[in-house]
Amino acid sequence: MRIASVILDIDTQALDSAYTYAVPDDLNEIEVGCAVLVPFGRQVQIGFVTQLHEAEEFQLDFPLEKLKPIKDVLSKSYFNERAAECIDFLAHRYLAPLSRCVRLFTPPGGVPRIKKNGYAYSLEQPTVGEVDDRWVSLVPGSDFKPKANAAKQIAILNALANGELRVAELNAEYGAISSTLKALEKHGAIQIEHRRRMRGMVKDLSNHPSEYATFNFGSIAKPELTEGQQAALNEITRAYEAHAGHVVVVDGVTGSGKTEVYLRAIEKVVSAGQTAIVLVPEISLTPQTVARFRGRFGDMIAVLHSRMSDGERYDQWDYIRSGSARVVIGARSALFAPVENLGLIVIDEEHESSYKQDSAPRYVSRDVAEWMAQQAEACVVLGSATPSIEALYNAAKRETWTKVDLPERANGRPMPEMQNLAMAKRPCFPPDLRQHFGKHLKRATRPYFC
Repeated sequence: MRIASVILDIDTQALDSAYTYAVPDDLNEIEVGCAVLVPFGRQVQIGFVTQLHEAEEFQLDFPLEKLKPIKDVLSKSYFNERAAECIDFLAHRYLAPLSRCVRLFTPPGGVPRIKKNGYAYSLEQPTVGEVDDRWVSLVPGSDFKPKANAAKQIAILNALANGELRVAELNAEYGAISSTLKALEKHGAIQIEHRRRMRGMVKDLSNHPSEYATFNFGSIAKPELTEGQQAALNEITRAYEAHAGHVVVVDGVTGSGKTEVYLRAIEKVVSAGQTAIVLVPEISLTPQTVARFRGRFGDMIAVLHSRMSDGERYDQWDYIRSGSARVVIGARSALFAPVENLGLIVIDEEHESSYKQDSAPRYVSRDVAEWMAQQAEACVVLGSATPSIEALYNAAKRETWTKVDLPERANGRPMPEMQNLAMAKRPCFPPDLRQHFGKHLKRATRPYFC
């Protein structure tokens, strides 16, 4: 018999530890990360398995026979053992309910839940899941010829002569065709195949998960790095190859080419067979940003952000879990994507307040990323034109932190002239500043209203 540690899906700080249950012998499919149905008092509750032990390896203060058994396994695994350790870290570091921490690692809308109806309880299945499409194609070598008056059969066969089509597309063109397809399939003229549809994907790679496993980065045109960019890349490479959870702060002015440094560093990580996570502030997560990464890494990119539908986020999450996505780009929640073999975490504009979660667990993305990197022996890159005080302090005081500067623009254009004004000893707007305001207001094509 095995023993399981289970975190109950009950949003309360009172449940500050996992509960122990017996695993019946017939539940062979149970794994760490599975959602399970367990007894709790006079009720049943949803829980998530965080540890599994053999009975003889687990020490109990009471007879093993008194352990309540798990009733059922409700899902495949959502997270692995390292994620389970991160859940415990988040709960204790930020004094958060365990159930809230678990939810960070589960797919949006893809988790079962218990619903109370008066004194009765019912199990609700996930509202979001996989979507299957039915594809129709001709059977090679079939000699079936429909009758002259079978107009729909003839039309469908003519349409399929140009290639396979989805049932939904045929329905839209020819109306109700269920009986027609059944007749054609019975005569051996067509075959119908169920395929997973990946929502939010540029191209459906669900049947070809390793298409980009050997992507040739050398074939892509890249800009020549400046001396500062090359120095920053060398420092990141050194930190990555140390495999010790090192952090590199890239202090680069706007236009210094920080993104190109990130892309080159990610190339090294992906070429080594590892994965990378790139966090971008929600406001900066534009199609142009994603397009630049996708132009370099193809469909190895997975994107997670709040502007996607639950179905799209579920499919992207599942695509990451399959191991097909080697680079994950998104807002702070992408930090908890189910990646394997993590090598690099990049946090762009790390000073942004959006990297701090304002509801439980109230985590700071920078600190969680460092903890994850230490556990995975990976590297963290923090980029900003105005690094946070915390990042600058750590870079100055801690041996595992390093700071590199990019003080010049990548295109060679000069920086604007800067002048420091002692505002405390002057009026609101000093004379020289008012003079500049007036000069620029005269150039304006329309009047300004104050």
